Amino acid sequence: MIKQLYSIAIIGVLCLSACSTPESLKSFDSKTWKDDRYACSGKRGDLVDDLEAIKKELYGKKEYVLRNVLGKPDSEELMERNQRIYYYYLEPGTQCENRNMLSDANRVQVRINSLGKVSEVSYYRPIKTTKPE
Repeated sequence: MIKQLYSIAIIGVLCLSACSTPESLKSFDSKTWKDDRYACSGKRGDLVDDLEAIKKELYGKKEYVLRNVLGKPDSEELMERNQRIYYYYLEPGTQCENRNMLSDANRVQVRINSLGKVSEVSYYRPIKTTKPE
């Protein structure tokens, strides 16, 4: 009985640690990003340089890791072969009034491949950022 409980506890700890955010991404201010849904408060724009610093780290990460870091996407598009594109707005725009339509406001576009991993991170309109160190 004790061996079974011990095994269950070990499996539980492993499952919880598997769903956490990697250390390399913990420096990003996820709370501020997630709190500014649709970028209507204008706080996400201030985090673009920080996003650039972790952008390369996002490649190959599973979808749940992306959602842990950036939260639920503001919008998403289903592509062929079970690929998806997640949209995260960077500036206020018409999405603040009508959340059912894609806005022309600048946004980050994250492509999720059919295996559920990040395969591309790009901007709707490229922006000037400082190069990460």
